[in-house]
Order: sequence, then C-alpha cells, then structure tokens
Amino acid sequence: MGNTALDSWLKIGDVSSQTGLSVKTIRYYEEMGLLAPTTTRSESGYRLFTPQALKRLAFIKRAQSLGLSLSEIHEILEVYDSG
Repeated sequence: MGNTALDSWLKIGDVSSQTGLSVKTIRYYEEMGLLAPTTTRSESGYRLFTPQALKRLAFIKRAQSLGLSLSEIHEILEVYDSG
C-alpha cells in the first residue's frame, strides 16, 4: 500500500483506545459537531479522525473536568475554529 492522504487518519477504535473514551461517546461528540473539522469517512464508510482529533478530545475531557457543559465547550470550539 502506498501513501495516501488517509494514511495518517485514525479509525474510531484507535481514537477510543488512545483517549479512553467509548466509541459511543466519540460518535455522540461527532454528532454534536464537536469534532467537525477533524473527521471524514473512508470510501467504505468508516469514520476517520485526524491526529488533531486526539488533542480536541483531550480538550473536551479537560473542559468537562473543569465543569463546562458540552454546549459551552461547543461554543468555545466554534470560536476557535473560526479563527
């Protein structure tokens, strides 16, 4: 297999293993739009995540531990993503 643009992308199971979050939680965060710029789908339909998604999920976990709601975290990430 040669190098493709998707070689550095991670499958959801890998993301789950590396973050300690369940696959269900990651899917929920994706549905909420918390992971929007860091996800795509493979040709076969698998969810794929950039390595940046790991940092984003770490931020979400940390923000929650500080008492922020997912809605508040979503607002922060929207501001961050808009530059």
